[in-house]
Amino acid sequence: MNNAAKKGFCVESSLDYICEINKIDHELKEQVHFLQNILDAIPNPIFYKDKDGIYKGCNSAFENYLGLTRNQLIGKSVFEISPAELAAKYYEMDKELLDGRGTQVYESEVKYSDGTIHNVIFNKATFNNTSNELNGLVGVVVDITELRQTDLALKRSTEKLNHVLNQTVQTIATITEMRDVYTAGHQQRVSELSVAIATELGFTDKTVHAIEVAALLHDVGKISVPAEILTKPSKLSFHEFAIVKEHSQTGYEILKSIDFPFPVAEIVRQHHERLDGSGYPQGLRGEEIMTEACVIAVADVVEAISSHRPYRPSLGLEYAINEITLHKGVRYRSDIVNACLRVFEKGYSFSPHLP
Repeated sequence: MNNAAKKGFCVESSLDYICEINKIDHELKEQVHFLQNILDAIPNPIFYKDKDGIYKGCNSAFENYLGLTRNQLIGKSVFEISPAELAAKYYEMDKELLDGRGTQVYESEVKYSDGTIHNVIFNKATFNNTSNELNGLVGVVVDITELRQTDLALKRSTEKLNHVLNQTVQTIATITEMRDVYTAGHQQRVSELSVAIATELGFTDKTVHAIEVAALLHDVGKISVPAEILTKPSKLSFHEFAIVKEHSQTGYEILKSIDFPFPVAEIVRQHHERLDGSGYPQGLRGEEIMTEACVIAVADVVEAISSHRPYRPSLGLEYAINEITLHKGVRYRSDIVNACLRVFEKGYSFSPHLP
């Protein structure tokens, strides 16, 4: 091949090479453009950084959140675009992720371009280059501000409802005890001891609350018992005691139509049931009796024996403790009796009686 031919071949080869490079460059630009369009179509803010934590790009949602264009963002660190206190946290979390590789999810705050602070969840992950070497990280921001506000509103609403519920329960309990001055405060003290026992046993907050409410109302059925029987200064006759025993079932009938968040009516009905079947109104045995009712049963006996009654003076706390200990495992659940004993050993005492 002569020199002219060789020269023509080289020029032609160079042109082909340049055309191929231009074609590849064009295709790469098209791919980048396509990927950027995909990112911009996603409503959540997205960003990506290199292995040193420097921003390399983002989508339109991230630009809007920051109030910066991606060209203004690229090449900057979090300390150059975020408030110092927030930037420090972002930096530490980025460093932790880049050092450990993998994924990262955490809740934080961000300051939007309009100056408002939002609650967000950061979902981040590291990515590698074609040589499988760490190349940087990508992050997606999920705004949960409205969810947090909804949660807060729901919490406040729940607190208000619980407050109304507690006030209602206290009112019903007070109405019941107004008919019997000798046992005024009895339901309150039984409730306090029941809560102490349930807490000692490690019950959940929901169960403790159920016990507290049911104990405050456990004698509500006595509203149907004639006052002369409730305040009789001598021992009740068989017929009179039979009337008093109806208060558990009556309490159930009064409370069953109230939509409590726990089975208060059934707990109230069962608080005089005993493990050996000697209780009332249904003569339930063992595991047929609700745990909540078993707790109130022990607290009820201890408070009643320890307090003055129209027909007798107080028999004292020691007598009451001996009573539940004697019948432990027979009438009363052993674990509940033992918890009650521990409560008093730790210094528990009843609140003062009302005048």
